[in-house]
Amino acid sequence: MQWLKSIGSSLKIDRLASVLNDSLWQANCPLCNRPTDLILCKDCDRQIDAYKSPDFLQKDYPIKPEIPLYSWGIYDGALKRAIAACKYDNHPEIMETIAAKIADTWKRSANTNYPNFKKIPVIPIPLHDKKLKSRGFNQAEVLARRFCDLTTMPCKPQLLQRVKDTKAQMQTKSIQEREENLSRAFTVPSSQKSHHRNVILFDDIYTTGATIREAISTLAASNIGVLGVIVLARPQFKSKS
Repeated sequence: MQWLKSIGSSLKIDRLASVLNDSLWQANCPLCNRPTDLILCKDCDRQIDAYKSPDFLQKDYPIKPEIPLYSWGIYDGALKRAIAACKYDNHPEIMETIAAKIADTWKRSANTNYPNFKKIPVIPIPLHDKKLKSRGFNQAEVLARRFCDLTTMPCKPQLLQRVKDTKAQMQTKSIQEREENLSRAFTVPSSQKSHHRNVILFDDIYTTGATIREAISTLAASNIGVLGVIVLARPQFKSKS
């Protein structure tokens, strides 16, 4: 648009040229398609914030008491739609925005012991090469890399590989089928086995926990401990009365 600026300058209407240039090149929000100066418009951003979990540390300890689960949000509403738009409508930039929210919560939370974790490697749950090629990106890795940029924690996706092309967990019908689907799904490359002793896992959604537990088991077989798990969202379960 340099030609427009040149015309504007010669006619002494630089401000008009600048306004027209900005309006012609303004991006649209990937969720509502309204113009925005940021990745998400303010309205969609507020809607996503409305699904922030009341407690970052999940106090039901769904994995193990010694392996805390941190979930930024509740997998529902605008947040659920944002995750779907990222994965199926090719909008990884949505995860970049939400990762900043997770990083801010992580640094502010009294439960994360953040300063002592700054050198702990963060491992995003990997996709199989076939799915990665089809989608073009791993949403968990997009989240983890941006999170690590903002927390100065090391991101180490190479520490864990997905070697089994599993079907989506939502397509399984029983606990046994979910476990069989993920059995031996991951491996630790031999070149990485002696490099690290403790890590933190990162994923987009935590539902039954089968994927996370299989990853933990694979890492444990290589003497790598998991100090915690961070996820973008998990479903909100009704408490038993």
